[in-house]
Amino acid sequence: MSTEFDFLIKNVTIVEGTGKKAYFGNIGILGEKVHSLGEVKGDAKKEIDGKGLTAVPGFVDSHSHNDGMLLYYPNNESYVMQGVTSFVGGQCGSSPAPLADIIPVMGRLSEYLQEYVPYKYYPSQSLFPKEQVNAWMKEKFGWTIDWSTMGEYFQRVEAKGTSMNYVPLLGHRMVRYYVLGENNKRVATKKEVEEMGEVIRKALEDRCIGMSVGLDYDPDVFADRSELVEHVSILNDYPNAIFCPHSRRTGRRRGLGAGARQHDKIDGLNEIIDICRASKVKMNLAHIYTGWYIRPEDSAPEIIEEANRQATLDLIDKAIEEGLDITYDSIPSLAIGGFENLRYLCSLFAPWLREFGSPDELAKWLKVADYRSEIKEAISTGKIFWRVNWNPNLNPQWATNITIIKSKTPNVDDKTIAQIAAERKKDEMDTVLDLIAEDPYTRATTGTMKLQSTKLRAMFYKHPKACVGLDTSARDDKYEGKYPPYGIPASNTFDAFPRFFIQFVRDEPIFTLEEAVMKTSTQAAKVHALKGRGTINEGSYADIVLMDLPGLQTPADVMEPRRYPKGIDYVFVNGVPVVEKGVHTKATPGKVLRRE
Repeated sequence: MSTEFDFLIKNVTIVEGTGKKAYFGNIGILGEKVHSLGEVKGDAKKEIDGKGLTAVPGFVDSHSHNDGMLLYYPNNESYVMQGVTSFVGGQCGSSPAPLADIIPVMGRLSEYLQEYVPYKYYPSQSLFPKEQVNAWMKEKFGWTIDWSTMGEYFQRVEAKGTSMNYVPLLGHRMVRYYVLGENNKRVATKKEVEEMGEVIRKALEDRCIGMSVGLDYDPDVFADRSELVEHVSILNDYPNAIFCPHSRRTGRRRGLGAGARQHDKIDGLNEIIDICRASKVKMNLAHIYTGWYIRPEDSAPEIIEEANRQATLDLIDKAIEEGLDITYDSIPSLAIGGFENLRYLCSLFAPWLREFGSPDELAKWLKVADYRSEIKEAISTGKIFWRVNWNPNLNPQWATNITIIKSKTPNVDDKTIAQIAAERKKDEMDTVLDLIAEDPYTRATTGTMKLQSTKLRAMFYKHPKACVGLDTSARDDKYEGKYPPYGIPASNTFDAFPRFFIQFVRDEPIFTLEEAVMKTSTQAAKVHALKGRGTINEGSYADIVLMDLPGLQTPADVMEPRRYPKGIDYVFVNGVPVVEKGVHTKATPGKVLRRE
């Protein structure tokens, strides 16, 4: 007697993610799982003609901050529309719990904090009474934070519904906030370390898959080695638990004035490998970067960058050869607009936008010499932190990493700040301020991907321990920040996984189709012990993407990165289509994937 499937996908190229070569066949889905593969026959409630399409396991984002956005964007539009069916959240030491009586402002509420607690550079406090935060939440979003533990948050997410699967880590920063309260910018006492250990155990008993730390961020930046080793070692008591560290790359991002010298990132990697060695845990390094800050004045910077990446991988290989269980994820440097989108050039100057309320008012004041001097002094003394690539205090080449996209000022589009300053024979910072004064709505990008070859960008992924992590969270294609810096997401938020296949498989075949699936689905599922995920085989969960690889398109550009890809025709999560013929179905079959 033949089986009646819920869905029968016919005439499709199947990439299992098991190491088997792609083949042509059918897929029978029954309930939330794959029932049959290959020459499948039988009746189905619904048949899908997969002619010309490729079936791959749903993509798994190994490094995400989407746990903080699940209740704001339960349909997870920017994720599922590009084929992501599961994400590993709770990264960089931040998670939705544990929460005490005083808590940080989290999620989208942080965008509105300046309404309630006006500030210029940074808020004067990091924690607020939970009752106060909930009053703000009720006013802005109509709901409140009614959980205190990770387990309670899981229940809240499941009650709300989600279009994708959430793989939860505990954030160590939240543990420090919970125990130390406002007095958290210090080394913890032995008693406090023990108390934090009990909080960690509670979250692991709620079946978090492991724990993350964020060693560039308060209050984890103040944790000493003994605290970190003791807390990370707790993971050994819980099967399959994993340690996911954001290593110390910049150190605390405050007060880094002109001439500040950062430690090389390799020091942070060595530190975290030492913690892995001392605690004997399984570790997945978060969003790996090159180990050294290099300011090439060389004529062949790509050669230097390639050597930098290889030396970083050599360090990891040496630790693996020693017997340490280490993997890593890397952000695809494929985004249009760079890691984050500036939107406007003036977005760099958020403190003064807050002060004056609009780009137009800021532009007027930039023509006042004393006020301009005040801004330049504040930047040079490190009162505000810009990312290292375009930070004038830390990177002598900063002005080469900001490009004007569109301005009313003639003859500046598609030029870097360094180029414009040279043409005008002016100081580079003054050039930035001049451009804003001339057109306060000048569009700019910090993207530098055009400087790197496809081979170089793929380098970290060729390693057998690598997988993809986006370091982003879900949005819809209408999202924009209401207040300075008026942020909009970079295109990675909307199209990183399809772009991976376009650039590394279809257009410049650095990876085979099977290898690309390992990087985007299988490896992350294996690393985080997601049983039945990351593969398409009989008995696996039906997290499946049907994509038109020849017709795959990513229409995002630097002016408008908030565009969904084309060619992601169907996306199944737990056997339910959340994308059908390229349209979100609004279904919410996602689960919290607790530790096995």
